[in-house]
Amino acid sequence: MHFLICVGGEQYSRGTLSFGMRMASRLRADVSVLYVRPSVSYLFKEEIRISQEKLEQWHVETEESRLLKGLEQILSEENFLRMVEGSVDVRHAPKAGIRGAYEYHLYGAAGEHVRIRIREGDIVGNIIQETLDVPFDLVLVGASGDGGRLVHQIIHYLENSVLIVKNPLPADYRFLLCMDDSRAARRAEEFCLGLACQLLMKVDVLSIYGYPWEEHAAMESAERTCRLLKHFNIDCEIRIRRGPVARTILREAQSHHIVTLGVSKRPSLLQFFLGSTPIKIGREGSSPVLVVK
Repeated sequence: MHFLICVGGEQYSRGTLSFGMRMASRLRADVSVLYVRPSVSYLFKEEIRISQEKLEQWHVETEESRLLKGLEQILSEENFLRMVEGSVDVRHAPKAGIRGAYEYHLYGAAGEHVRIRIREGDIVGNIIQETLDVPFDLVLVGASGDGGRLVHQIIHYLENSVLIVKNPLPADYRFLLCMDDSRAARRAEEFCLGLACQLLMKVDVLSIYGYPWEEHAAMESAERTCRLLKHFNIDCEIRIRRGPVARTILREAQSHHIVTLGVSKRPSLLQFFLGSTPIKIGREGSSPVLVVK
């Protein structure tokens, strides 16, 4: 597997980085860590060109070298990197122009590839560009403080499955798998099944209905999913609830849950202007949200 972990301010979003790396390490997944910094004025482009030439040599302290070294230090402190004779095991030194980014290539603690990449410009546009270059299995993004605009755009525009990391905890998590009879829910079920098997995580199966005559179908759907999970020795519990979908999910989700759901049934244009259940949960929820594409 290959994960993309997108980090920003607050010491490079240490919580998001640690959350994503813990998951990736247990899966032995390769990781690309992406930091997108603001665009630099055209007036300084020549200085940037000179810095690029010096970057590979580490002889001059540049903004890029500081960012790369800072992220390396966090990964090293969290024991996510392989050490050789007291030093980080480097596959190749920092280089400019690797698929449009500065890249520093290291080895993870189990030998997996860890790439630290720095891009410049629009955050969402650069994240999308990264996903076009590499077929990532999962993109992890920390929740921003912009009122949810970034979360909205990431969930709406990315074609990859997305995990919105909110209030990450060091404790063990459970999946809160939100099920109905749609294809999107089945895809979420399959993705959750694969992760739960490999991560040895428990699953709470949440099935929601709106009208009394839908309760039996909701129960059957949840029981079918639970039988499948138990077939693979995954510990699971069933929760049958009545009410509006988004509001009920937000009420059921606890701090130790990773809320897992498929994409919205709404047409893309309506999702953009009116939002969708995944976008609403991603923006308003307080726990991590996994949207399976």
